[in-house]
Amino acid sequence: MPTRSAVSPELELKRSLAASILQKMEEDNLSISALAARIGTGRTAVRRILDAENTSITFRSMSRAAHAVGLKIKLIAEPMSPDELGHLAQRLAKSKTSATSAKLITQITEGFYAGS
Repeated sequence: MPTRSAVSPELELKRSLAASILQKMEEDNLSISALAARIGTGRTAVRRILDAENTSITFRSMSRAAHAVGLKIKLIAEPMSPDELGHLAQRLAKSKTSATSAKLITQITEGFYAGS
C-alpha cells in the first residue's frame, strides 16, 4: 500500500496564506462579511479563500484578500534541497506510467533550476 507523501507545496502555501489572513482578521476584529465588502465579493467566495484545504483559489483572489487586510504576499523561488530532489528521483525510478514520469521530470527540473 502506498504511503502518503508530505503535504504538497500548493497546499502548504494555501494553508499559510489562509492562516495569515485569518490571524489578521482576528487581530482587526474583521468579519467575513466585512472582508467580502472590502474585496467586492460575496461571503461564500471569502470562505473559499479562507478554506485552508481549497487550492483551487487563484493567486489573484488570495492576493486581493491579503491586501484587503493589510498584508503583502511575497513569493520566493528557491531550488529544492538535494534530499527533496533525491526523493523525487526515487519516485521517478518507481513510476509506472509515462504521465507520472513526465510530471516528476518536470518537478525535478523546476526544483533544480528554481534558484538559477
